[in-house]
Amino acid sequence: MNYRELFLSGGIVVSLALPADAQDRWTGYYGGVSFNFTDTSSEIAGSSVHNLSDEGSGFGIYAGYGIRRGPNFVWTPEVALSRLETPGGASDATFGSTGFDGSFLLEPRIRAGYATQRAYYYGIVGLGITDAGLSPSGSDDDDLIGSFGLGLGAEVAINDTWSTRLEAVHYQWDASEQNFNGNFRETETDATVLRIGLTRRF
Repeated sequence: MNYRELFLSGGIVVSLALPADAQDRWTGYYGGVSFNFTDTSSEIAGSSVHNLSDEGSGFGIYAGYGIRRGPNFVWTPEVALSRLETPGGASDATFGSTGFDGSFLLEPRIRAGYATQRAYYYGIVGLGITDAGLSPSGSDDDDLIGSFGLGLGAEVAINDTWSTRLEAVHYQWDASEQNFNGNFRETETDATVLRIGLTRRF
């Protein structure tokens, strides 16, 4: 079993075992810093050569506001900003030279789930906005693309002020047709983010 599955499974167990009262620990304003592992890929439809992927890591930030509904349901509008590393490129006679470029991932999203005094287990629905994607080499295509994403996470309280989280979220973007060496093709970009965060509540 990998560590992500172990952590998320442990979060469920802790959530169910502890007293069923979220109290106010998960409500109000909060902010945090994260260390993120990202797995990104991008491809031209119908091409096996121009199918690029990369893995990277880096820091991010997030902030939100927790709202409790009933003793155990908590939902939290949140925004997260992460750095993406997507160097790479490919070349062939059909589509010419391409580059896989991008620098950031912005995530306006909502977390919602089951909370107790010590743990918060949640699902994620969000919008991923990024400049990452496959484009012809040398182009000035800095268009932003966005798509809905889904994820799961667990957060455990250290005390009344601090908590730590682990979550995974996946996004997929389909970009409009671009001109690759005279061939107009759509591109598809995927990103999976595994985030370890440290949160402070205010």
